[in-house]
Amino acid sequence: MDLRREILDILLDDASVSEDTIAKMIGEEEGKVHEEIVKLKEEGIIVKIGAIVNSEAMGEHAPAEAMIEIKVEPKLDFGYEDIARRIYQFQEVKALYLMSGRYDFSIRVEAKTMKEIFNFVWEKLAVLEGVRSTETLFIMKKYKENGTVLIKTENNDRLVVTP
Repeated sequence: MDLRREILDILLDDASVSEDTIAKMIGEEEGKVHEEIVKLKEEGIIVKIGAIVNSEAMGEHAPAEAMIEIKVEPKLDFGYEDIARRIYQFQEVKALYLMSGRYDFSIRVEAKTMKEIFNFVWEKLAVLEGVRSTETLFIMKKYKENGTVLIKTENNDRLVVTP
């Protein structure tokens, strides 16, 4: 397997794994692993190494989150890239994607409350040049994030008895 792919797969699974541990896992020298990680960062392949936070476990301190679908009307001198640039600069926007289908963009936003998300859509997003319509879908519960299951399940080995 490609050395870079192996390193990326390990970091995607657990970003806290040390370079020394990665080297041992793939049977490579730590210096070589370090060099590859530096190159991956320099090339913009690794942009940021972070944690996956289970907001469900935060209880009442969890942020409100929503997915917002946006229909836009690009123009010759003001296209998708220009509209995206305006949208991703808002601090509430945590992810922005150009999509195929009914809507042009999908964004994931976070705020302290649902009301703050409503205000963001009403006062900042819907009034942007080129934005034709929005549809806000509040995230009620997360089960899986970036490949990681967030809920604890009981291992129930009991047999189901049916009449």
